[in-house]
Amino acid sequence: MLHDSPASGAFSLAELNYLRLQAMDLFERCLAEGRAHPLELFVEEQIAHEPPRLELLREVAEDLHQRLLTLREHHFDVRDRALRTLREDYKLDLSPLIPLNALDSYHLLDLDIALTFLRQQHDDLSKQDESTLRKLLNSSLDSAAQLHRDVTMTASLYDYIIDWVMGLNATVTRRYWSETRSSTPGDTVH
Repeated sequence: MLHDSPASGAFSLAELNYLRLQAMDLFERCLAEGRAHPLELFVEEQIAHEPPRLELLREVAEDLHQRLLTLREHHFDVRDRALRTLREDYKLDLSPLIPLNALDSYHLLDLDIALTFLRQQHDDLSKQDESTLRKLLNSSLDSAAQLHRDVTMTASLYDYIIDWVMGLNATVTRRYWSETRSSTPGDTVH
């Protein structure tokens, strides 16, 4: 429960939910602007609060973790959709150039090299087919590049918050343990 821990601070569930929504709005702003500063400032404000709002930071970290999983799934889907379209509509296979274990670098695929590779599989591609393939791959690579940036930023923000939570947990635990030990003088060992 929210008030069970000495570090949770006394704030309501409604306030917790409001602040979580505010954090996720700031996260969306971070993605749109391509910089982590807005959410980092929010986290610093919560850390400066006395006591630090650990429960809120844990909840925000969990929200970011869920978003990270979703973004990674979308990133995989972008690559998979392009491969499936090439395979089903054109009987072409680009997977040797973009293996699944290289998903993080899919957006770096050189479009000209990819088209040359595809032409080698199907030497009678029309100019129209080639133009369509170029547009398909270009769109897929653009989407993958944006998703890669979003995944990278989300992972960085998640790690940032988790690092703070872990550090603050250790500090609060030590402080709480120290206070409880000092309040029972007969138990101290010399």
